[in-house]
This record gives sequence, structure tokens and C-alpha cells, in this order.
Amino acid sequence: MATIRDVARLAGVGIGTVSRVLSENGSVSQKTLAKVNDAMTTLNFTPNSSARALSSKKYNTIGIWGTETSGELDRKTLIKIEHELEPFNIKIIVTDGDKKSTKNNTHNSPQTTHRKSIENIFRSGCDGLIIWGSDIPDLEIIQIENEYPNIVLLNNKIDLLPNKCFTFDHYQAGYFAAQNLIDNGHTKIACITGWLDTDDGNLRHQGFLDALKDNNIDIPNTLIFEGNYTFRKGYEGALHLLNQKTPFTAIFCGNDQSAMAAISACTKKGFNVPNDISIMGYDDMNIASYTLPPLSTIQMPFQKMAVSATRRLLNLCYNLDLEVNYDFPIKLINRESVRNLKD
Repeated sequence: MATIRDVARLAGVGIGTVSRVLSENGSVSQKTLAKVNDAMTTLNFTPNSSARALSSKKYNTIGIWGTETSGELDRKTLIKIEHELEPFNIKIIVTDGDKKSTKNNTHNSPQTTHRKSIENIFRSGCDGLIIWGSDIPDLEIIQIENEYPNIVLLNNKIDLLPNKCFTFDHYQAGYFAAQNLIDNGHTKIACITGWLDTDDGNLRHQGFLDALKDNNIDIPNTLIFEGNYTFRKGYEGALHLLNQKTPFTAIFCGNDQSAMAAISACTKKGFNVPNDISIMGYDDMNIASYTLPPLSTIQMPFQKMAVSATRRLLNLCYNLDLEVNYDFPIKLINRESVRNLKD
């Protein structure tokens, strides 16, 4: 079935122009109008699921809601999201649902505070919301979705909401990361975990542990440091591991920030990365290729996930029919921070 993008492509105009024709909201030239109408006729396009619904919108705004465990929303990702919204004249607001705001709150649980935060953003004028991260329990998300159906989940998976979840196989990615170290000859491997309060942090850590187990490699508890994705914890974690009596040749870090900090800590202590200690990251941040040495890591296609989540939300809020992808393959990025001990 033809979509608004197909019409725009055939007519040689932008999606926003097709939207204005369908909604009869905004002016277009007679020549452009004829081109769009001809394209719709050729494609047998019906506007029932098109941008005509935009004429009935209330706020022209969608939101992104996340907490400190979600990670950092970089500028390139925001540009990608805004690019998806621009043809429809939709604005975006980003709100902080940080659960740390509940530290001095003795009356509400973090989940209650999260829910109130989400309620407030809808009441303040959002047509829909991207909920980023996995802080809120599944049941709470389902209850929120029942009340506010125009939501999608970014980097989270709930089985009862499969068409609204945009995530990545963190378990398999953690497994790949460990297997990469093993394939490079490492059998004495340490770990600085991500935030284990979150599902994705747990999954990547469990995948890492299972890969070691499948290769008959033991990792003592002394070589596992629980981090929280920050530079500070990555630095502290590396120093902690270096002070242990258990030797190791490699560290797997739960994200790139921790890995970068670990490189700094190892270097400060007189160790060379990767000749003395190899370090494996996770995420493939924009600056991962510019560290010294450039960081080997797992690429999480966050921008692609965010784009598809945005398109799905536009479809929900404005009855559009934009193409949405749910398949985000794992990609191992080999740079220079992992030494091959077999060479």
C-alpha cells in the first residue's frame, strides 16, 4: 500500500507539501497541487492514514522522557529526530525524569514520581511521548500506556507492547563482546558493569558471563566491579581492579564512557593499553574512534532506533503511515584497544 512518502517521491516534492495538500492547511501552487494529485491517482493512494489527520492535532509537539540511567542523548540523534518531525511541523521537548529527584521524597516511590512526571508532560501539551530507558517496571509502563496510548519505548522491551518497543539485543551484544576478547586469546578477563538496576545493563552483563561460561572461563567476583555508566565509576572501577591480586589481561566495560575512563586509569598507573591490558567498550559513541588508543566496542544503533521510534509515534499521534523498522543488528567495531594475544 502506498504511503505519503511514496506520493512525495513520485511527485518530486517534500512530505510536508503532501501533508499540506491532504490537510488543506497551508498554500501550495496549482502546479504542485496537480503533481501531488496525479501521484496519488497513479499510486491509488487513499488519505485515510495520511497527514490529513494533522489538521486535527492539538499541540504539534511530542516529547522525549528519560532518566540518568538512559544514557546521553547526543546532538546527532536529536538532529535525526528533528529531521523526521520537520516535514510535519512538529516540535520536540526533552524532559528529565531523573529518579534522583526522589532521594529526599519520603512520600512517593521512584515509580510514582516517574508516573507523575509523565502525566505532567502530557498535560503540559504533548501529543505523544518517547519513553527512553528501562527504569519503570513493565506493569507500570502498561498502566501508563492504557491511559496514554501515544507512547513508544526506546531501548526497552515489553512483550505486551511489541509494536511500541525499539530496542537492541543487549544479551547477544554482551555475548559478542566477551567472545571477541576470547577470540583474541584472552582468558583472564575483568569487568566493569553497567547500571544493573536496568534491564539492558543486566542483559549485556549476563551475555558477557554466559560467553565466558560457554568457553569454560571462570571470572572471580574480585574481577567484577559494578559501575553505573559514568566516567567516574569507570575510573574508580579500573583502579579497583588493578588493586586486586587476581591478574587479568582485559576489561569489558558496560559502556564506552566507562571504557574511556578505564583507559585513563590504566595509563595513569603505568599500564599500556592494549599491550598490557586490553579494554572493550559498548555503545560506539561518536568519540570512541578518537580515544588513545581508538576504542574497540559494540555498536548500538541508537540513532536508527530513535528514528524508528519517532516514526512510530508520528503514526500513532497523527494517523500517518511512515515506514518503521524493528530490526537492529549487532555490529562489532574492532579498533586498537584490544590486543590479539595469539599473534
